[in-house]
Amino acid sequence: MFKNLLIIAIVAVVGYQAWGWVQTKRVPPLHDQAYLVVYGRDSCGFTQQTLKDLRAAGIPHQYQSVDDRQVANVLHTRMKQHGISTKRYDLPVVDLNNAFSIRPDNSQLVAQARKLPLQAIE
Repeated sequence: MFKNLLIIAIVAVVGYQAWGWVQTKRVPPLHDQAYLVVYGRDSCGFTQQTLKDLRAAGIPHQYQSVDDRQVANVLHTRMKQHGISTKRYDLPVVDLNNAFSIRPDNSQLVAQARKLPLQAIE
């Protein structure tokens, strides 16, 4: 009996995680071309450092302030679609071609961005 319950529990957990993965993959990208969007605050040192590092590396990017309610609503909707909690999160949040990262390592972000044919987005 215990074995059967354990197997059912494992199958349920794996199925739930697989369903979340499938749902995440259906989130449409913001743009048809490769892109990088940094969501943050003007007053956030981590956000400003990320922007500085991207500019220094010549990486095309778009900055969106989460203090703008419309921007925050779009970000939160997309984060939820990707299975990321919006209750409390660090800044910046980076959307690199539909792959989200929260407060990424800037050197890794630059390396990943260089692999994509990024263009400036208005």
